[in-house]
Amino acid sequence: MTVKETFKYGRTCYLSLPNGWNSERFKAFVQPLRYKTKLYLEGYYTEIGVNTNSVYLYLGPANHDLTRLSSDARIVDSEGNRYMIDKAEEITFKDKRLYIWAVIRKTTEKSV
Repeated sequence: MTVKETFKYGRTCYLSLPNGWNSERFKAFVQPLRYKTKLYLEGYYTEIGVNTNSVYLYLGPANHDLTRLSSDARIVDSEGNRYMIDKAEEITFKDKRLYIWAVIRKTTEKSV
């Protein structure tokens, strides 16, 4: 199975910006990320809502490049969960981008 074939599976997601732009839907893996410390257990309030500090590992297709998005971009899954992007990196092999790796956090945003 190639990397491209791998992303036939996973959760249906799309990228969203505050200006109303949404990407096409695509498949990505979003799984809870377990830290060895307990620093992430408490939520905190931000301007846009409550951040529960629910931390997830994201693996997604290379053509949906999270590394080029602004900090207010969100990943939205098929269940309506919204995630902010803490850190994203391209994973490459021989100068070819294979997929995007990221640490994301579930967030609850205020309705406008």
